[in-house]
Amino acid sequence: MDNIIHDLKTERQNVSEGLPSGYKLVPVAFYIVSVATIFLSLFFYLSKKAYEATETSMRDRLTQAQTQQSGFVAQQNAISAESKKAEGIAKWLEGSRPLQPVTVAVGRSMGKDSTVAELSLDRNPEIPAHTFMQLKIDGGGSQQLENTLNEIYALDYQTYSAQQVKGRNSTDFQATLIFTDR
Repeated sequence: MDNIIHDLKTERQNVSEGLPSGYKLVPVAFYIVSVATIFLSLFFYLSKKAYEATETSMRDRLTQAQTQQSGFVAQQNAISAESKKAEGIAKWLEGSRPLQPVTVAVGRSMGKDSTVAELSLDRNPEIPAHTFMQLKIDGGGSQQLENTLNEIYALDYQTYSAQQVKGRNSTDFQATLIFTDR
């Protein structure tokens, strides 16, 4: 042990004594601190490497999560756009009414001296509840037109912007039919 821990100050005859024996712990403390420094350096180095590996893993997971999120957002936007299209179609279907009852009402309203020369029903694509009607009646005159309009009114339609032109033996009528939900 004398080789490892030697006296820092050797004893000299008649000059001075050696250091007290407690000072022999200074080199031991130096060796302990040196070994602890090596172990702590190794520990911190390994901790740093583990942190860097964890950080790389977290970055990969974050990138993967962001990719998934952008995919989900794209799917959500596609579903939202499809939903808006479906709502538009649903509103259009809700606003549109079958036109067959109108044509039947016009045909049944004709008297024995009147005939339908021409009937055209065109639906407005933007507003399906509005239908443009063109009607040409041969014979019967204004009374026949009023009977026909009364039959149409009975189906909960109203006329808008009606125009009537009387010819020699025919009556031309055009108007926008608007369905009123009562």
